Amino acid sequence: MDINSNLSSPTGSVLLLSGGIESATLLRLEHRRTQVWPLFVDYGQRAAARERACARAQCSALDLELKELDMAAVGEGFRAGQSHKLHVPLPHRNLPILSLALSYAAQCGARSLALALNREDLHAYPSAGEPFLAQFAALAQTLQGCDLRLPLMHLDKAAIVRLGIELGVDYGQSYSCLLGYERQCGACPQCEKRRAAFAAAGVDDPAGYAR
Repeated sequence: MDINSNLSSPTGSVLLLSGGIESATLLRLEHRRTQVWPLFVDYGQRAAARERACARAQCSALDLELKELDMAAVGEGFRAGQSHKLHVPLPHRNLPILSLALSYAAQCGARSLALALNREDLHAYPSAGEPFLAQFAALAQTLQGCDLRLPLMHLDKAAIVRLGIELGVDYGQSYSCLLGYERQCGACPQCEKRRAAFAAAGVDDPAGYAR
């Protein structure tokens, strides 16, 4: 089954909101087109507190209610068996997170799930790849006739920044760092990608970095 990248969503969507560049942009895009149920999942990631704060700020700006699900204990349970503290404790994290989103969509009556993956993400790890996403899209259709939508999948991060600026996204209220400090570290892999995206887009990053 093909993954739906169509921008339209007339029946409303559950949107996984992490507080990062892509999901903040997609929230604005979806809010213009349809009813949105934003969802934040804490799965024990090191940056959960900062991500949650930014997700709340993005929703507040649009007068939307953020649904928050707490899986932190699950993430900590996985981390307890690891030799060092990983930033993202859950292997294949999109599998449990999308499953929760699908259950939430059933409760809300939403007929689609909106996921803010960009073009580079599709090659970053297996549970963000097109083979997995196509299989999950088929499962979502089988269980409840729900579409999995990736409206940003053909854009790189710089293009998403430019789109977000056009839509009025406040990127000062977004967070990409893996470490979870008050300010983004500026040196982890996610911060480096973020820096490069803003530079390629030709704009300053209003969130700033610790170094």
